[in-house]
Amino acid sequence: MTAPRNVENARPDGTRWSILFVDDDDMVCRSMGKCLDRVGFRTVTVTSAVEALARIGTERFDVIITDHNMPEMSGGELIERLIEHDPTLRGRIILTSGDLHSDANDALMTRTGARGLQKPFQVAELALAVRAAVARLGALNPA
Repeated sequence: MTAPRNVENARPDGTRWSILFVDDDDMVCRSMGKCLDRVGFRTVTVTSAVEALARIGTERFDVIITDHNMPEMSGGELIERLIEHDPTLRGRIILTSGDLHSDANDALMTRTGARGLQKPFQVAELALAVRAAVARLGALNPA
């Protein structure tokens, strides 16, 4: 099931909300990038936390979605670094995991304001989570 493309997926000026999607599985990145683009978001995908940090250094994103279990650096470590780099990302990061509800993940989400999304998920569920995160952005930058 796909989420309908609508104005909730765009800024008030009509430009699309930007998403950085991080997952070490290239196939997941490609498919989720296409799905999120199709429902109206502008999506950039990367296959490692290291790549994500490099992109954050050169480009601003409205929402960041990261897998938890990745080699080199976990999604949890990435979230900690992202919040350290830019505290305004608090509440605009979504952690995805097949084992989301652990004590460690619960503590991470409480500490960083990250939202969680249990795998597997539907594109419509992800789109709703992104909309909730961009609502946080609107609260930070009222029009």
